[in-house]
Parts: sequence; C-alpha cells; structure tokens
Amino acid sequence: MRKRMHGLASAFLREQDGAYIIEFGLVFPTLIFLSFGLLEFSLIAFDYQRAAEATRRGVRRAIVQVSMIPNLASLLVGTKIVCNGVDAATVSCSGASLDPNAGTNFSSLLTEMQAAYPKIVATNVQITYQGTDVGTTGTAGGIIPLITVRLINVKHDLLLGGAWGMKSMNYPTFEATVLGHGRAVNAP
Repeated sequence: MRKRMHGLASAFLREQDGAYIIEFGLVFPTLIFLSFGLLEFSLIAFDYQRAAEATRRGVRRAIVQVSMIPNLASLLVGTKIVCNGVDAATVSCSGASLDPNAGTNFSSLLTEMQAAYPKIVATNVQITYQGTDVGTTGTAGGIIPLITVRLINVKHDLLLGGAWGMKSMNYPTFEATVLGHGRAVNAP
C-alpha cells in the first residue's frame, strides 16, 4: 500500500498538464492591473497636455482679440484686475467695470479653450490683467498690461478609481502669462 501511495504521489508531482492554468491565473491579474495602470497614466498625461494647450490658447485669445475690461492700456502700474468665469456667457471682474462685450468676449475665449480641452467649464477659467511699468500713458501704446490666464480646479475622472477609493484627481493650476498689446499697437 505504501509503495502504491508513493507511486501515485510521484506521478502527481511529475504531471505538468495543469501548471499552465495555475501560472496564468497568477500572472493574468497582474498583467491586467499593469495594463490599466499604463492606460490611466497615459490618459492623465494626455489630458494634462490638453489642459496646458487650452491655457496657452486662452492667453493668446485674450491678448489678440478679447478683453473683459474696456481700456487695458490705462491700467496703472501695480493695478490688478481678476476676472472669473461664472457661466459660458458671464464673467465677473473685481476692481474694474466690464466691457459691454465682456460676455461675448469671454464666450469666445472659453470656446477657444474648449477646442483644445472640451472638459473645461466657465468656472475653471480665471483671467488676470495687471498694469506693468512697460510703456507710459503718454506713449502711443499706453501701458502694456500683463495678461494671465489660469485654468483652476480641473479634475480628471479615473477609469478604475473606484477600485482603490479615488474617483477623480485634481490637476494643478495651469497658468500662461503674456504681455498684452497697448491701445494703439494694432491701429492702422
């Protein structure tokens, strides 16, 4: 009987037919986890780049075509005006009166930014106008303002975030700053 048990045990140990299934069962979850991790990391990096591009487009639109306040060239050195998006056609600015076309201008800026990153909403956009010591009120261009566009409170929804308790993650604030144009720079 002992010899027979020893024969069965050694036959069982030599048999390899089910080993592949066991090994696959151990390796497959790890491969799936790594694949989804790589996919998630790629999506985060892609959205990060899109948000940065949207910020760049927003500041370009702000200096070339749109303004939320009526006379940028009259900003005094050190004056800072912060404009925040309220909804797609409404903007509120602290420290200045709004341009009559501010809503349309903001909508244009937001649309330009959403072309690069569609997840942006109006409340994510902040525009700052700051008077600099470049130019003077007596020169043709006036005081050249510093224009900053910020993308704030942008979230990325994670694919499998619920698996480890995180449904989304916040990106840092994206910011692009450029010197604007003066009042007569683009005059014919």
